[in-house]
Amino acid sequence: MKKHISIVILLILTGIFQTADALEERTRLGLVKEGEFSLLTGLEYQEGDYGTPDSTSLWRIPISISYRKTNFSFFASMPLLFASSEGDIIVNSKTSMPKKSVPPTTSGTGQQTASGIGDIVVSGSYYFTPNYRDEITYRLTGSYKLGTADANKGLGTGENDLYLEGGAAKNIDEYILSGTLGYEISGDSPDFNYNDVMYGTAGLTKQMAMNKQMGTYLYFSQALTDVSDAPLELSFFYRQPVATTRDIYLFLSKGLSDGSPDFSIGGSLQFYF
Repeated sequence: MKKHISIVILLILTGIFQTADALEERTRLGLVKEGEFSLLTGLEYQEGDYGTPDSTSLWRIPISISYRKTNFSFFASMPLLFASSEGDIIVNSKTSMPKKSVPPTTSGTGQQTASGIGDIVVSGSYYFTPNYRDEITYRLTGSYKLGTADANKGLGTGENDLYLEGGAAKNIDEYILSGTLGYEISGDSPDFNYNDVMYGTAGLTKQMAMNKQMGTYLYFSQALTDVSDAPLELSFFYRQPVATTRDIYLFLSKGLSDGSPDFSIGGSLQFYF
């Protein structure tokens, strides 16, 4: 019997989806199995100017866990961030607002640098009974982002956000077609009002021999602020087991608007227990 695949979501919003780690993407695309507890870490790099004169380089170490049992799943993540820029440090389109902040560490060449933890995200999902004839699964997800990233350094907004999302995944032979639609309720800082927005993803995954997978997905959203562009990003990924309890995951993303990074690239190692 073919396995029934469902999608969890993250939410994320650490970089607000643009910097989602491998485990978050796998859950969103419907690639997390029932009864699976996993731990993921890796290394990611992104670069973008978000429509400003200066580009920010960002190294990210994702740390995340997930567990799914029958109709329920749980997800949590906390990244470590290392950013640098010749101008203001910007890690997503929400942090591209002018900031009343403490200046970050500056080198002799004028390079601005900042580091610290990113936003912590926790998420819970409920899976509805799949339609076995059509091999479709559905799920509802609630996610909460804690504004733990330092807003003074430009690593985040410093505010808490809430996400509500629905998704579906359908098996078509060796392919998985997936889609999500969600709504983000943004916390406002004392200085700025951030927009509440609708967002979504559309993905196609091909299942290959030896449990390998490759695919692509498109992320889109309404503009997160009144002075930023709507995020739009296209990503490609490849996953391969390297042992019975370990997977590697590689991805490459291209921003299609000033609301997303110019590009992102990364890899991760995921452990199953």
